[in-house]
Amino acid sequence: MFRVIGIGNPLMGDDGLGIVAVECLRQMEPPPGVEAIDGGTGGLTLLELFEGAQRVILVDAVDMGKAPGTVVRLALPDLLSVDPALPLSWHAAGVLPALRLGHELSLLPPLWLFGMQPSRIAPGIGLSPAVAAALPELLATLLAFSKSAQ
Repeated sequence: MFRVIGIGNPLMGDDGLGIVAVECLRQMEPPPGVEAIDGGTGGLTLLELFEGAQRVILVDAVDMGKAPGTVVRLALPDLLSVDPALPLSWHAAGVLPALRLGHELSLLPPLWLFGMQPSRIAPGIGLSPAVAAALPELLATLLAFSKSAQ
């Protein structure tokens, strides 16, 4: 089972990317063996969502200093090596410590983060035009990866 978990806050503009992405994935009827879950803003509750998954993809808005809409894929070792003083996203302070704890306790299945550079993280509903335009690319990349990694 490939579990795709969207992380974010849809009330904060592009920070809602992960939630919007899993909603789109559900509407597309993901292929067999792919489950789409709303992970809220992450934190330690993510560890419960990993239970029973053979592989996990997290989807989130990630500030990498790139052009808005840029899509990246980071494997777990890359995520664990991120300097804790440099939050990747609005709520990374909860996501990265959860991943580190899960890793230390050997609770994590193979895991990747599919992230997108946000344009606007501020109060407001809806994605910015740059992020909304790049969403189909993110979903296509994610689905192709989930098929090739099964």
